[in-house]
Amino acid sequence: MDKNPDSFQWLILFILQAIGLILLSQLNQSLASLSLFLFINGLFLAFPALYLPIGQGIGLVFLFSIFYDSGESWSIGTSLIPNLVVFTIVFYLRNRINHDRREIIKPVVLLINLLLFLYYTVLAGLRFEVNSQFVFLNLTHLLVSQIILFIVSGWLISYHKSILLIFNIDTEATLRASK
Repeated sequence: MDKNPDSFQWLILFILQAIGLILLSQLNQSLASLSLFLFINGLFLAFPALYLPIGQGIGLVFLFSIFYDSGESWSIGTSLIPNLVVFTIVFYLRNRINHDRREIIKPVVLLINLLLFLYYTVLAGLRFEVNSQFVFLNLTHLLVSQIILFIVSGWLISYHKSILLIFNIDTEATLRASK
């Protein structure tokens, strides 16, 4: 068994993501009184796609998808395929993305978030009645989510990196070694 700290970065990130999803669900519970919903799944997929090796990233996406689906009303595994597709696309494009600049990473996170939000909105539209109120609420949720994500995504990416550094895992060195 490999005891190198780099081999456990997926587990550390999954724990961070699980805590993040729990906190997000509590925040969404509070925002429900205002008819608001915050969706930041793009961040949860962008970091593994940009900074993890392929095997660890896929494992993390599997765990994240199962954990995310367990708190939702749809079947377990509903989010797995779109999450894996988005992860794979970003993973194979990451060599063209400058990881050092927040102004480059933020649009990637926002684009991933937009695509996933559209997927879940279509799923909800198939289950519920689509009317003007449904469309307005979803556009409001998307706008608020994208604004909040734009504001905090750079900080959260740096936070992920600093947590990994606590465990002696340098994501930049891991990326250089995998090239």
